[in-house]
Amino acid sequence: MTPAVQPERDGPGALVRRFYAVSAEGGDPEALRPLLAPDVNWVEPDVGAHMGRLTGAGAVLDMIRRAQAAAGGTFRLAVAETVETRTHCAALIAWSAERDGRTIRGRELAVFGVAGGRIASVTFHPEDIADDRAFWGEAGPRR
Repeated sequence: MTPAVQPERDGPGALVRRFYAVSAEGGDPEALRPLLAPDVNWVEPDVGAHMGRLTGAGAVLDMIRRAQAAAGGTFRLAVAETVETRTHCAALIAWSAERDGRTIRGRELAVFGVAGGRIASVTFHPEDIADDRAFWGEAGPRR
């Protein structure tokens, strides 16, 4: 079970850092569900079949599973820095993955909205979208 974070006390940054810490543990993404609002609005750049605009915790968890599968379990994420207000957290995310013998390392700015102690929204802004597209492949059909 994922330990509770109390954003009202700890701030939205604590919730975001907890989300990525649980992600780094590997295993079933289902462990992240308690940190996501049921109707979370998640916006990733449309650079692969597993990314794009997603609504709902189930859709986000499915996207994470598909990203892990596409990278053969090598996908890694870490929070490098955060800046926060009472209701939002901007996080610089460092990530890496391997696919088809190629390794990629990237950074992106993620802006999280927090409500009711859970991640309610997030939009990702990649540092190098062309490199992301070359690695993940152009946007594909939703599954």
